[in-house]
Amino acid sequence: MDDLLPFISLVLLSAGLGIDNGLLIEFSIKTLNLSPKRHAVWRSVALVCAAILRIFFLLILSKLSFLEDPLPDSFWFPNRWFSEHPDDLTWMNLILFAGGLIIIFMALWEFYHKFREELAGHLLPSKNGTSTEIGKVLGVIAYLICMNILFSVDSVFAAVAMMSIETQFWWMISAILLAAFIMVFGMIPISAIIARNKHFGVLMLSVLIVIATKLLIDGTGAHFSNGLLMFIIAMLLINDAAQACIDWADKKGERLSATA
Repeated sequence: MDDLLPFISLVLLSAGLGIDNGLLIEFSIKTLNLSPKRHAVWRSVALVCAAILRIFFLLILSKLSFLEDPLPDSFWFPNRWFSEHPDDLTWMNLILFAGGLIIIFMALWEFYHKFREELAGHLLPSKNGTSTEIGKVLGVIAYLICMNILFSVDSVFAAVAMMSIETQFWWMISAILLAAFIMVFGMIPISAIIARNKHFGVLMLSVLIVIATKLLIDGTGAHFSNGLLMFIIAMLLINDAAQACIDWADKKGERLSATA
């Protein structure tokens, strides 16, 4: 019982943190325009790789102990500019802050490309060729590796805070693998919703901005709870669903008026 309760809590926490990572993976792979079957396969592979990366970080956690060391007192660390207690910041805070900036940049970049595609009616000139496709794939892989490292470090430290790495190591690994299994199948309905609704892509960008905001706040040493993050994401989803219902009712009303 002493192991079971922390195990269940860690599974739920890892799955909750995995939603952030899952959305990043879903959105990144979607830019490759793969077939639905290949998209699902590569999404699952990416989620499993993220779990393996977490386990790898558990194995070398002692080598990452410097992340908890104090951040040097330097003007060139931007997270210190916004922190109420800059002397309490660690290297881990700097990594989280940098990750938030990266996610915001990628979200805005993807919105820019989506806007151009819609504005030009998908007729924008593009470079064709195998090298371009390979470069795009490699770019997505590099981005996912960086983000997986970021979220893995965060999840691993959360796991260590809940369980003992010396006495409960295999419980921690089991929790990470079970959470990955939940996310592999949990992303299926999320992906289906994104595919059916074009406007949902913009909503996903908003979700990424919220995730980035959490990382930025955590990076300054302040606290942004995962519960609050899930609540905000849920409210965004509910708002988008309500707007979709209103749009559907409006279109149906126009059709009924036209046939009357």
